[in-house]
Amino acid sequence: MDRRMTSRVAIVGAGPVGCAAAAFLVQAGHAPALWSPTGGRVRRHADRASFVCNGAVNGEIDVEWLASPDRLAEFPVVLVCLPADAYGSVLGPLNAIWQPGQHLIVSGALSLAPLWIATAVPGVQASGWGTTLTTTHFQADGGLHINPLRGRIDMATLGPMAPSDARQSCVDLFGERFVLADNLLAPTLANINPIAHAAEVIPNLTRMDLGEAWSLFGHFTAVVGRMADSLDVERRAVAQAFGLTLPSLRQHYARSYHVPEGPLHTMAAEITRRGMSPNGPASLQHRYVLEDAPFGLAFLEALGRATGVDTPVLSASLTLLEATYARDFRADNFLLDALGLSGEGAAAALLARCAASTSVASC
Repeated sequence: MDRRMTSRVAIVGAGPVGCAAAAFLVQAGHAPALWSPTGGRVRRHADRASFVCNGAVNGEIDVEWLASPDRLAEFPVVLVCLPADAYGSVLGPLNAIWQPGQHLIVSGALSLAPLWIATAVPGVQASGWGTTLTTTHFQADGGLHINPLRGRIDMATLGPMAPSDARQSCVDLFGERFVLADNLLAPTLANINPIAHAAEVIPNLTRMDLGEAWSLFGHFTAVVGRMADSLDVERRAVAQAFGLTLPSLRQHYARSYHVPEGPLHTMAAEITRRGMSPNGPASLQHRYVLEDAPFGLAFLEALGRATGVDTPVLSASLTLLEATYARDFRADNFLLDALGLSGEGAAAALLARCAASTSVASC
């Protein structure tokens, strides 16, 4: 990364992922600004915001705070770090603010959100990352623990820019770790969070309900590993139906946490031994379900249905969560209708719309 170049980039979302992105940008000499509808995790003073972090970045981070979302239009690059269950309520209204020529990057994009943005706002460049920059979490004392940057992040892009230029925009901010796919479906399906989180939380729902403190990877036993492997087989089968070959969940953990590849439960034990495991959710009202069930599992199920790929374990997991929560997670994902994921020819049409070389205006 060239530390002599300073870029102005806005970050939407001041949760752990958004704050971690800001910390890495500050460390690299850039000038990030934060906007969030809440911002409850950061200390705000006038037009500044600050937080303390440790791990891959240490010390107090001070950044510009944007009081109004209208100011997001001033920034050439905007990094969206929102949970998918905020796409409709937070990201949707921002479609009226984006300007042609802006580069909007959705971190850990679910349910083809970049396609939705690019279609709604012609002239913007919309990129999607298959995962977040790092794993990170706020600690009990309010500090942000940040793990190292991931070694590889799959991405794809739609809009007027050449895909290589959009990738270079990401490299200029966060270094050489971005692998460009020629179709937005590739990084979308490379996002392993929905299947990993389903396997992690379903056996631990009572811990969440009782508000217990429990180690996410410390409780990743062989039982969880078998469930996660089964879900991963179905995820990759859906991807294969679109002609995509994706890294496995095991490969993803090896790259993300820099541990030897092996059975998932042994990898989880090593992640825990190295002190990189966050606590699991201490409430049922957590993004591991509220985000990943509708915008991850339901989306994968819809893709499987469109391509004729059976997803019995995934569908059963989703149905179990719906019964547990007394909530229709399938109906919560408004993007399924917005993207036309139903009817004859839906899969082929979606594949064509996601092609990086295609101008959204011509779709």
